[in-house]
Amino acid sequence: MKSLSWWPANNLPGKSGISARLCLMLFLLLAAKNSFGFGEKLSAEAKVSVVTVAPGEDLYSVFGHTLLWVYDPVNQIDKAYSYGTFDFNTQSFYWKFIRGTLPYTISYATLGQNVDFYRFRENREMTEQILNLSLYQKQRIYDYLETNLLPENREYQYKFFYDNCSTRIRDAVLNACSDSLHLQPIRGLSDSTYRQWMNKCLKNKNKLWEAVGMNIGLGQPADEVAMQFNACYLPENLMKSLSQARRMTNGRVKMLVWEEQKLFNAVPMESPKLSFWLSPGFILSLVFVITVALTYFQHKREDQGYWFDKILFSIAGLVGWVLVFLWFGTDHGVTSWNRNLFWLMPLHLPLIFFIRSGTPKNIIGYYFFFTGLMICAGLFFVVQYSIDTVPWVCALFVRAIYHAGFEPESRVRIKKRTRKHAQAL
Repeated sequence: MKSLSWWPANNLPGKSGISARLCLMLFLLLAAKNSFGFGEKLSAEAKVSVVTVAPGEDLYSVFGHTLLWVYDPVNQIDKAYSYGTFDFNTQSFYWKFIRGTLPYTISYATLGQNVDFYRFRENREMTEQILNLSLYQKQRIYDYLETNLLPENREYQYKFFYDNCSTRIRDAVLNACSDSLHLQPIRGLSDSTYRQWMNKCLKNKNKLWEAVGMNIGLGQPADEVAMQFNACYLPENLMKSLSQARRMTNGRVKMLVWEEQKLFNAVPMESPKLSFWLSPGFILSLVFVITVALTYFQHKREDQGYWFDKILFSIAGLVGWVLVFLWFGTDHGVTSWNRNLFWLMPLHLPLIFFIRSGTPKNIIGYYFFFTGLMICAGLFFVVQYSIDTVPWVCALFVRAIYHAGFEPESRVRIKKRTRKHAQAL
């Protein structure tokens, strides 16, 4: 009778063949277990909770944080999983961080360790949402997380808007519940862009200069409207969405969150406020006032100096080259198609240093006329999302208009006076 085994019978004769087959089957089962992350089975006492950490004061923490906690007292499992961990000892850490290629990982600690850190070191409130899941769904979440912990799966490419500590946990819950989970529409969670959500977080913590820098660095993808599902890239939005979510089980609709509770209340503290005199609104407005005053006095004196323009436009050009690098030299995913390049034209550096008194006047006129048009286009976009930056854009526009229009007019007046003076002599 022909053997039904896929292993050739003549290679494993007798009892030794049976033993070898059993060993091989055991090896394959263990390999499958490791490949799919099947850990120990959860007991009926197990619970799965989403833990939301309130925004902190440091820039990296102003957007909040999300943990996924699996607790099983019977099997002594207490793991609060966190996406977004990185290692400062990574080779070329800063270069990879700048380029958006720094590998992020999943890690875990006990909930108590997390509470100690966020309560006593950072004073950030933590809210637990116990999920109303079946044992099968809890097991799916646990297996999913344990699979992610495997060395070959641990690292991932972090994306600020699309793949972060909050979106990963959102996806883990959705994966466990399959199509039985429905996020109920919540008013106010589908009417803002990614950038607008970001600005709300930054300004709530008085990160005004950081807001200016990040708004300059972000491109067109940040201005897409984030519907509720995508708005969950912020932990607080995910918490709101989960609190109203429903799931279908055995033909009945149930709330996804069984219970919501504060793990502790943070000590009330006001975020440190930036002095008005150091705020971007005041500093950049001061630059604008100085620009207007200098331009007025130059016009009165019919001066054609360019020293101030070389400072102002070379800074704009330098920032423009940084934006070009962020677009083409990095993998952040949200720095492409940056419309700030309209007013931060990279070619200002070095072109502005070729503008001098001996430069043909028509070349100067065309250069600044084109620059003025580009700045107008840039101002249209800047007004929409970064009002503090507007004075800087206007300062560049004033100088471009002066050289494109008022300065040639002054030269005409100088020529007329020179001609009249020569005729009088």
